[in-house]
Amino acid sequence: MLKGKVVKQTIADHRRFLPSRRGVTLVEMLVTVAMLVLMMTVLVQIFQAATGALSSAQNYQDLDNSLRRLEATIRSDLNGVTARLTPPLNPKDGLGYFEYGENAFADLQGEDSDDYIRFTAKAPEGQPFKGRALMRPPAGTLSAAQLLQYQNTQPITITSDYAEIIYFLRNGNLYRRVLLIAPERQESIVQMVGNAPAFAPGALGGVVSSSWQGVNDLSARPAKSGSSRIVLNSLGDLTNRENRFASPRFSNDYVLNVDGTAGADDFADDTNEDGVPDFYPTLYTDADGAFTLALQNLIYAPGYLMPTGGNFSSMPFPYIFPGAYTQPETDLAQLGWIHSPTPDQTTAPFSTDPLTYLHRLNHNPLDLGDNLYRPDAGDLTTQTWWGFPTSRETLSVNWADPTWQPNQHGGLQASGLNPRDPANAVGGVLKVNDDAELLPAMSAAARSNPQPFNDEWGTASDVYAGISAIWDDLWEDDLIMTGVRSFDVKAYDDLYGGYVDLGWANDARISGSTDFLLETPATATSPLAGGPTMPSLATFAHEGRMPPLTTDNRYDAQFGAATYLLPTGNTYTGNIGDDSTRINRLRRVFDTWSTDYTMAPAHAVNPMDGTPIGPPHYPPVYPSYPPPYPAPLKGIQIQIRVVDPANQHVKQMTIRHDFTDKL
Repeated sequence: MLKGKVVKQTIADHRRFLPSRRGVTLVEMLVTVAMLVLMMTVLVQIFQAATGALSSAQNYQDLDNSLRRLEATIRSDLNGVTARLTPPLNPKDGLGYFEYGENAFADLQGEDSDDYIRFTAKAPEGQPFKGRALMRPPAGTLSAAQLLQYQNTQPITITSDYAEIIYFLRNGNLYRRVLLIAPERQESIVQMVGNAPAFAPGALGGVVSSSWQGVNDLSARPAKSGSSRIVLNSLGDLTNRENRFASPRFSNDYVLNVDGTAGADDFADDTNEDGVPDFYPTLYTDADGAFTLALQNLIYAPGYLMPTGGNFSSMPFPYIFPGAYTQPETDLAQLGWIHSPTPDQTTAPFSTDPLTYLHRLNHNPLDLGDNLYRPDAGDLTTQTWWGFPTSRETLSVNWADPTWQPNQHGGLQASGLNPRDPANAVGGVLKVNDDAELLPAMSAAARSNPQPFNDEWGTASDVYAGISAIWDDLWEDDLIMTGVRSFDVKAYDDLYGGYVDLGWANDARISGSTDFLLETPATATSPLAGGPTMPSLATFAHEGRMPPLTTDNRYDAQFGAATYLLPTGNTYTGNIGDDSTRINRLRRVFDTWSTDYTMAPAHAVNPMDGTPIGPPHYPPVYPSYPPPYPAPLKGIQIQIRVVDPANQHVKQMTIRHDFTDKL
């Protein structure tokens, strides 16, 4: 700087004195981006974990809420049970019934899908059961406008304090079928004959026909005498098995007494005039229509063919719904374990390795994570138990019950209720001692006449003919919960000291023995030689077969053991066992039973000379059958396992109900 002179600094000079600035390199940019991406990934994962946990918690909470509602419903129903739990019950007492079917034991995972309970119940005070009913149209000739107005208001909603309730599980769906008990509405219902003329209520489309049962949530049966008539059940009526929903029906009026011609006169037939009805609810025949051994031993059991040329399918005691089972047991040594899903018998047949066989039971459809054997090698969705018809299935006009009366149709049951020949369960070929004691044929391939309304037979164009237009618009109004893996029912047994399956002595996992299987007297080769293998009737350890086998040593419920020499040369001992392999036999079912079964007509008059026939000098005219399980049912346990919609959580609920106040 010169003295007295100012020197201006240029821009170039200023930049020259500033510190130099280095640019961002490509490597630094990549590192920065990578760090940002990493941070974002962590944040996204945290967010996903948080939202996933929230969604999972929500699913779990929804599952808890659903189970709480289900528990409340079941407990409410059980609190209202009307029956006394010590069998048998007298229909005149109007107590209704309670029935529990065990079928197969639980599998190795403790899951059971073929148990069911059905019973009559009283609704809580102020909370009556609700259902549909098709009411009779106004009297007189209706105009087209009046008829349309009537159709558009049907069916109506009605209430009742009493109902017949059925819980059963099918393919992961738990159903609660509710049929109102309302005999007081008898005169107001629409009467039909074989669903003809089929009614077309406007509430279901206006032009589409449906069955009577499809639009009536009422417990009903066809009349057993006279012309066709729908009869609404009372509590007392339902004490008898043949009057309950989906049971083959009973008729007692086939032949006119006056001239012996075929027909119905509203009176129980007594063509041989021995003083007792020719047809009684405990009467049953084999698959050929011939009377079975227990009845052949008696003197005045009816021994003629029905004049209409029909069969005695109207007397399939003890009234088993024929379509309940879908898969037969093929191990002949099993003698009737229709409950098995036949998982893999070539490896571990029951006859050679019963314990392993029981371990492999799995009658649930195969789910992810299920390490047990498949129910069926050909169809992974098949299970043994199919249960009862749902409300949607009985909507078809082809479901003729209860508008179909056997005595008006040659003794035949309505479609869906026809009994099946147990001997034709496998391969459709009759074999000696093949499939002994099976319930109705369950293999779809073996059925010459498959059962509609169950076991997935038929399509909307055949079984459900006439309702395909509305099928997709309807819902299963008796479906109470989905995603149910197990519905396991057990009975309290003093001998066991807890809750256990019916027939538990045959479960080698519990009893440690298979000697109870056939429940026959011990032999010299038996580990229990010198004593009977039949468990005490005061327990639930035995099979509860009805009709029993001869070796079950069950005797006439009225007169017990007694020896009579019959005119045929045979000896009648009072043993009501029947070893026929062609009987639709009840097994592992607790039923409150009926005194109509335990006190069948026993005395008659010889029509030839008027002398009395029956005990104490002659055997009873009809045998009287004791309850399958005469022990009182002190309590039950219901264990339900449900999986959430995401198949991530399984929740288990246990309900125990004490019946000691109803014994």
